[in-house]
Amino acid sequence: MQIYVFFLNLQLLITKNSIKNILSDSFPRIKAYFCAIKVKNKQILESDNSSAIKKIVLPIALIFGAGRIIFDLIPKIAGANSKVYYATFLVAFVFEVLTIIYIIKKYKKSQNNSINLKEALIVGVMFMVIVGGLYAIQSYLYDVYIDPEFQRETALEWANLYGKSGDVEKMMNEGDRIQETSSIFSIISSILKFSLLGILVSFIVGTIVRNR
Repeated sequence: MQIYVFFLNLQLLITKNSIKNILSDSFPRIKAYFCAIKVKNKQILESDNSSAIKKIVLPIALIFGAGRIIFDLIPKIAGANSKVYYATFLVAFVFEVLTIIYIIKKYKKSQNNSINLKEALIVGVMFMVIVGGLYAIQSYLYDVYIDPEFQRETALEWANLYGKSGDVEKMMNEGDRIQETSSIFSIISSILKFSLLGILVSFIVGTIVRNR
């Protein structure tokens, strides 16, 4: 009887150790498996979010960009004074801010009212880069090939209002020499300005909207 109990306890001990060894060997594999699933789901989610951002931002940005071009051309073609022309930049900026707010809210709604700051920044910057790129190309083509004197005359007219025409003319002459060495300078500069505005506005809007 004692021998039977001894062998029974021995078998239980062996079984217990075997199960323990199996679990200890399997746990890292199980953990790695679930980590892989988590990474895969995250990649799928990011891919879906990227597609959703493009689907929402691209059409609105292209339409707004076309409108921005028309809004810039109207005072140029109409021969508006410097106050009217420069006022269009302020009006355009207001509409850009309102549009960024609208796009971020629309994207948040499409994601079950969930958005983080990174997504808000991507939405705003993508919008402003597209709009800024379209505007910069149009502005460059007009100012270089259609009416090269427009910007100079407008800036001098504005400077005359404050008695700074001499300083402005000197700066513009230096600017002309810079642009002769880099014809693409004005386009890149404009896109960077739009991008910085996009980052600033999106950061503020995203911080507010994500907490609501």
